[in-house]
Amino acid sequence: MKNSVYILFLLLFVSVTHASASDRIAEADSAYNAKDYKGAIALFRAAEEEHGTSASLLYNLGNAYFQDGDYGHAMLCWQRAKRLDPSDKEVNANIDYLRNRVEDANKAEQKGKRLKVGSDEPSFFQSLHSVIAVEHSSDGWAVMAAVMFILFVSACALYVFSRNVIVRKIGFFGGICFIALSSVFLVFSFMGAKEMNAGDKGVILAFKVALLTEPGKEASSERASVLTKGTTVQILSEELDAEGKVTWYKVRLNSDYIGWVAASDMEAV
Repeated sequence: MKNSVYILFLLLFVSVTHASASDRIAEADSAYNAKDYKGAIALFRAAEEEHGTSASLLYNLGNAYFQDGDYGHAMLCWQRAKRLDPSDKEVNANIDYLRNRVEDANKAEQKGKRLKVGSDEPSFFQSLHSVIAVEHSSDGWAVMAAVMFILFVSACALYVFSRNVIVRKIGFFGGICFIALSSVFLVFSFMGAKEMNAGDKGVILAFKVALLTEPGKEASSERASVLTKGTTVQILSEELDAEGKVTWYKVRLNSDYIGWVAASDMEAV
């Protein structure tokens, strides 16, 4: 009896929580459609804090930031949404569109210099790693590994219980292929999970920042490389204060843009 009451209360709590989250997101959508983008941002943020995040919520939050003119937080939200759901075409299209606008802004800050404003071209192995660990989710690879393992068990059953020689051979060689594929997909899943939790990318949130040669050192106005808000960079290293809080990031866009950025001017994806 006690277990039944507990389950009933648990189901009631889940349903109320879900309804509350849906109401909050519906309010945010209404504010967005009414072009009250700041209100939509506040409501989406509240829904995220109360009920957790998701790829769709981050996508909508990024849209609200973009419409409000905050390209830094828009790119940050979309990059985080991409980590949760790499196959989302709308998220990827928004990232590509905003990246092009940010690159144009970075070109305008060069003041006569001719520096590359995009990321370096990846090597073959970097491209292969990106396809496996970035463009496909860890969960997707895990599902495929589970499917291959079920097929392996089925092939083993054919081999053990069938009396037909041909069927037994199919079961034997099929089992070898399925267990091999299951192992490979499992490795890919771990690679995707590691990439998702790597924290090696960041987004510039300040209007524009000059990359410094050393943390806290003043940049020369003639030599400084300037990046604008919304630029996605690779985090190379961090500098911590006495309390262990990150105060500076050493970042890299490409071979022309390497330097230190204050932690207050960017945020890790």
